[in-house]
Amino acid sequence: MNVQHLLSKIAILCLALGMFSSRGAVAADHREAPIVDGIAEGDITDVYLFTDPNDATRVVMAMNVNPFSVPAELPSYALSPDLLYQFKIDNTGDAREDIVIQIVADVAGQGQTIRVLGPAASSVTGARNVLLNSSPSAQGAFGNVFGSATGVQAFVGMRDDPFVFDVGQFFRILNGTQDVFRQIGTSYRGRAVRADGTSGVDGFAGFDVTSIAVSLRKSMIRGSTSKVNVRATVSERIADRRGSGRVYSQFERMGQQGFATVFIPKGAPRDAENAEIPEHDVANYSGLIPDALTTTDNDGTGNTIQGRADLLTALGLTTLPNGAPLLLPGSFGNTNKDLLRVALLPDVLRFDLDLAANNPAIGQFGLQSGRRLNDPAIDIALQLLRQLADVHFPVGVTGGGPLGSRAALECSAFPACQDRRVLVVVQGTTFNKPDTQLNDFTIVGNDRAFSNTFPYLATPHPLPGEPGTVGFPVQQ
Repeated sequence: MNVQHLLSKIAILCLALGMFSSRGAVAADHREAPIVDGIAEGDITDVYLFTDPNDATRVVMAMNVNPFSVPAELPSYALSPDLLYQFKIDNTGDAREDIVIQIVADVAGQGQTIRVLGPAASSVTGARNVLLNSSPSAQGAFGNVFGSATGVQAFVGMRDDPFVFDVGQFFRILNGTQDVFRQIGTSYRGRAVRADGTSGVDGFAGFDVTSIAVSLRKSMIRGSTSKVNVRATVSERIADRRGSGRVYSQFERMGQQGFATVFIPKGAPRDAENAEIPEHDVANYSGLIPDALTTTDNDGTGNTIQGRADLLTALGLTTLPNGAPLLLPGSFGNTNKDLLRVALLPDVLRFDLDLAANNPAIGQFGLQSGRRLNDPAIDIALQLLRQLADVHFPVGVTGGGPLGSRAALECSAFPACQDRRVLVVVQGTTFNKPDTQLNDFTIVGNDRAFSNTFPYLATPHPLPGEPGTVGFPVQQ
């Protein structure tokens, strides 16, 4: 990867937001809101969108539900026959879906038959949804790949959760029982370095999810340009005057990783956001997104991108083992404090159909071009956030000037930050990968190897005691 070329793209700033949350929630969307917390089959954990590694003419979309599925109870997880699962594609750039792909199940349990409808235009757009009145483009059994390798191909079944994050240490930092992800001398409490060069613990390792993956020709969703915006939604069946059973109301959505858990207050506001649509995102949520540092000193202390880089270096946080090297040069020329708001809204995955499968185009528009299974989204976000998010530091330190109208993290009592998210990001990584791999943005550090064939997600963890399990006696 040519990092310097990527850094020349101004939109890379938006990657900094992957962990910006004043609400104490983890990244990705595992159990992020009250309603989905009670409907695991409708709780979208992550959304992925990428060119098929084996066929550049095809695109793969995947969403995962049923977070924290326990291998010992694997047969109990499936889709709900009362829910409508959709990928919504905007290929005109107006934040409104032009094409939908719908997935439905006939019965409860893993004996269900899955139908895939579309891609096709729906007669209704927005949060109210109507089942397409067409024959399935693919149909098959739960747990199997089905459909056409030249048309629409799909998979719905159990897979390993590909999200990687030291969620346990994250909460310890926020709660004040630890200070950073990795111990620094005697001043900053954290995990010790292990022999393999890691110190993080993947809190999602060992858990499975129910994956919904669809592969189709790019020509089926292409508009007048090569760029599309995609989101995943889940809707519940509601009564309609005709009693058709084909009308649904949206209660869950996801585009860019972690948006709801990052910016939306916990509780009812997250339920409301999940029921919203991208067309309203700019008006509804611009005020929740913080300023980015620029080349201009905003408080008289040298509080610029260069000033932040110098501060992190002076603290010893840009050299291993105490922190990841700086990803963004101090000379990075952003002049717009509102750039993050422009880059993140609306909440959709932005994807260029014409880019090569191995080109994530980090920061070229949106977060990146789609989201691949092996993209280390959290580490990239942490490295950029520590350099770009405005922080109100103590007097005498860069960023310690008057707060004024700045939208900044509060850390004027550093190192005992009032907003302990500052301590979450200062090292720029959770150290889930060996130190030698921290600059490799093609490795996420997942606990199971991804598949080389569709649906590409790693196979699920086996039942306890079966070959491949850890920490359980072998079955007799």
